[in-house]
Amino acid sequence: MSILPPFSFDARQLIFDDAVATLAYQSFANPEFFTAEEVTALNDAALSLPFRKARANVGNNVHQDFDICFPAPMEGVFDSLARGLEQLAANLSNRLPELFEAPLIINDFAVQRYPKNSAGIGVHKDALSYRNLVFIITLSGRSQLFTCNERDGSNRQLIDDSPGRLVLLPAPGLSYLSEPKMRPLHGVDNITDGRLSIGFRCQKLET
Repeated sequence: MSILPPFSFDARQLIFDDAVATLAYQSFANPEFFTAEEVTALNDAALSLPFRKARANVGNNVHQDFDICFPAPMEGVFDSLARGLEQLAANLSNRLPELFEAPLIINDFAVQRYPKNSAGIGVHKDALSYRNLVFIITLSGRSQLFTCNERDGSNRQLIDDSPGRLVLLPAPGLSYLSEPKMRPLHGVDNITDGRLSIGFRCQKLET
């Protein structure tokens, strides 16, 4: 597995803090975050993983047209990145102790590979068991990630998730999300040149 290039998480604390603060009034944040070298290392590592075809329909008849590696191995570059994001969240939480319901621990990792002209993934909400923040990182391709107000896709707002950006979505447990039902509807379509993306989530474990 590839080695992540030197990555100064501390140097990106302010970027991370500002992105999370954006979630107080917006359903997503998408700061420029990664260098081209870092994206290449993550992309190469993702392409080396084994994939399977995702289920065609899930949940509220949400279509899925991609290959998936899940649970993906939290190793190498992916482990380094996950632990770095956790530390950024911990540093922020030390200053804002009511921000998260519990320490942010990334324990759910998926990699999705969409072919050119894929139908993408339909409008959906992430599961209630995913807490605090959801991280989406696109590594290659050309597609449209969006949020919307209704399951019919109305009032959609495009999210620039081009390689190099870190997309954050609010999840239950984040103080800025007033109610769990307010977690954002989102989807992916217009995949004109394929798409390779990774998702980090904080799965609430049964006690």
